[in-house]
Parts: sequence; structure tokens; C-alpha cells
Amino acid sequence: MSIQVREATLEDAADMGCIHVAAWRAAYAGLMPAEFLEGLDEERFVANWVRHISEQEGQPWLAELNGRVVAMTTIGPYRDRSSEDPSGELYMLNCHPKAFGTGVAKVLHAHGIHQLQQQGYETAALWVATDNPRARRFYEREGWSADGRVRTETFGGSDLDETRYTITL
Repeated sequence: MSIQVREATLEDAADMGCIHVAAWRAAYAGLMPAEFLEGLDEERFVANWVRHISEQEGQPWLAELNGRVVAMTTIGPYRDRSSEDPSGELYMLNCHPKAFGTGVAKVLHAHGIHQLQQQGYETAALWVATDNPRARRFYEREGWSADGRVRTETFGGSDLDETRYTITL
């Protein structure tokens, strides 16, 4: 099994849209309305990734498993920053469900952390669905800790509680 990590390009937007939709459907089943998840428009996600990459919003990285793109992460400066907030952020880490358990997410996560360190960040944060035990266990195994901050985001007319995790880099 060969895992390679590389920076995303515009040519990767279609793969990224597919992974994003598949990952959301797997991760948020039971947390978001089924109709909302089924209605996710892959082409809209592709268009969003084209925009993100073109406008350099965050830094997207991809993981390939045996030559196929199966996971992605995006990092950058912490959004909604105040003086006591962490400096960097792991905006997202999504893995296609077919690649769950392969170690791809762990490798990609380590790369994202390394990139944040290389960019001079000393701390980082991420937001994860409070009721997503799989994701929370993953991040806790990788050294992240819930810091007590929570927020509620609305997706498809449904509220989703998120917990902030932080890490010292």
C-alpha cells in the first residue's frame, strides 16, 4: 500500500468534490437530515474547490492511496481570531469512506501539522461535530484536546453542534 501526499491543483477539484460529498454523507449520517445529505450537489462542491484553489483560500493537500486521491485536508491561519485564539487552523480533513482504516487520514493529518509548523504557527485549532465520536477519537489519538469552546452551525436548516479542539505544535 502506497500513500503519497501532495498539494492540490485545479485538476483535482472533481476528486475533491467527490470525496467531500462522500465524507459528509458518512460522517454526518444521523447528525444531519438524510434529505440534506442525499441532496448534496457534487458539482457545487467541485465549483467551490475550483474557487478555493484559484483564490488560494487555505492550503489544500491531498492523499493518494495507490495512485488514487482518497483524502484531503486544508490548513491556514485561524479564522475568527482574537488575541487568545490559536494561530493556525486545520480547516477540514475529509477521507472517502472506502479509505477508512487505511492510515491515509493519519498520514495526511501529520502532513498538515508539519505544514502548520513550517509556516511558523505555534498552536492550532479545529472544529469537529460534537456528536461525531469517530472523528473525535481520531483527533484525540493525534494529540488534540477539546478546549471547552462550542458553537452551533446550521446546515440544510438543521443545527449541528461543534466542539473546538486545540494542539500545541
